[in-house]
Amino acid sequence: MKKIALSIVVFSLLLFAGKVDTGFTHSFNDIKQSSYQEMFDSLLIDFNEIEKLEYGYNTWYADKLVNKYNGDSLDTSLDYLETNTVGDTEIVYKVTTSDNFGQELSKSYTKTISIVDTQVPSISFKKDTVEITVGDSFDASANISSVVDPIDGKLAKSSGLKDGTYTVESNVNKDRIGDYTVTVTAKDVNGNVASKNYKVSVKQSTYNHVWDGTVLTPSRGTILGPSGKETYYNLPMEGVVAIMRRMGNNDPYWVREDGVKMLGDYVMVAANLNIRPRGSLIPTSLGMGIVCDTGGFAVNNIYQLDIAVNW
Repeated sequence: MKKIALSIVVFSLLLFAGKVDTGFTHSFNDIKQSSYQEMFDSLLIDFNEIEKLEYGYNTWYADKLVNKYNGDSLDTSLDYLETNTVGDTEIVYKVTTSDNFGQELSKSYTKTISIVDTQVPSISFKKDTVEITVGDSFDASANISSVVDPIDGKLAKSSGLKDGTYTVESNVNKDRIGDYTVTVTAKDVNGNVASKNYKVSVKQSTYNHVWDGTVLTPSRGTILGPSGKETYYNLPMEGVVAIMRRMGNNDPYWVREDGVKMLGDYVMVAANLNIRPRGSLIPTSLGMGIVCDTGGFAVNNIYQLDIAVNW
């Protein structure tokens, strides 16, 4: 009976001891797990508000996108970000720490940065308006000062608009008086498009007037020109120029290379002042004329013009 009682006591003590150990283990694990969870929840990253970066040739370090973090260390999937390619880049940030039980734990966050190109090409002209006279040669590209992308520099001229190029379109008819437009369209390597126009004004020629008939020459002393009969005379012009000056005309007096006497851009002519007063502009076979003088011829033929030359 004593052996049985002793056995019961021993068994009871062992059983009691086992229950106490099992409960302690469960309690310790719960505390450890709670510590882990608490520390895990505290692992935070405060990112700045930058979501987009402008296209270019700059380097952005990944940690510059973080204001602060709560943890012992911070690792990134990228050390730095290049901005020379348009598109989205995903960066993974991993913050790591350890708790009082020596448990190492980490949490990851993802931030997406978009590289965007918002700058369009720049187009500049030498002049906003180009003036030419009928029949002059014309190159639509000659008035272009530059076509550049703010980041990638000069763009190349192309017959068709492609990335990194520009085109020139013109409706100019150099043989017809009027106002026309030249349009330059540029497209950068990322597809941004810009367009700009300049005006081309085709004027009536004052030197070589649009006249496809007979032209007055030293050997051809009388012709029928665009405004009637034409002849020529060679006399000193000081008095005639003085009269024009008193009328307010300050255009330079000069002699053209073909011997025609000029007042500014106009051929000096004598005419009937009753129907063609001084200062009137009138077409001649040698260019647009300006009435500066008269003569006895004008009595017999009121439409005749006498052109001043040095022939």
